[in-house]
Amino acid sequence: MTPLVKVCGLTLPEQAAALDEMGLDLLGFIFAAKSPRLVTPEQAAAMPFSRARRVGVFVEQSAEEVRRIMDLARLDLAQLHGGQDQEFCRKVGPQRVIRAFWPQRFADRGELEAELAQYADSCAYFLLDSGTSGGGHGRGLDFAGLAGLNSPRPWLLAGGLGPDNLAEATCLATPDGFDLNSGVESSPGVKDLEKIKMSLQLIKNTKSS
Repeated sequence: MTPLVKVCGLTLPEQAAALDEMGLDLLGFIFAAKSPRLVTPEQAAAMPFSRARRVGVFVEQSAEEVRRIMDLARLDLAQLHGGQDQEFCRKVGPQRVIRAFWPQRFADRGELEAELAQYADSCAYFLLDSGTSGGGHGRGLDFAGLAGLNSPRPWLLAGGLGPDNLAEATCLATPDGFDLNSGVESSPGVKDLEKIKMSLQLIKNTKSS
């Protein structure tokens, strides 16, 4: 199957509409206070959409605040990027949660897989990002080190992904999806649509070859 593709950090309505027309699976809006890609719930709600599911990225909010923003912004999924525990995920709704993990926190892959297993019944998807916390680092992970990952939920790969490294990531890491952000931007919050088109083509061609 073709991997899911999410473009995160959207701030411009015309770009959200263009990406929806391209066939993106997930469109992401960031509600982390320190992010240069921060939008309000009202701005996210006004973004045009049709087929793509809408994802909110949350770091410091309570579960109640996440649910409130999801309603205001008309979101389908919450991407929890602040190390939230299983109970937090359940309060948001397991079927609505993408929970971020950072492989570089763990001594080996076995520890990472054990942590993923603990969240199997409290999340719909996992997202693996570079660094040891937060997001937006713009750095890649060890793709080969994630090959054949034993994950109880579909997982998305994040971290500086774009036309320069997506073919390698698709071949080596074999994730269920990709989360694109800084690697397909011209400036924070402003996407380079040509880079996104190239990225989609690379993923499709590499997966089918």
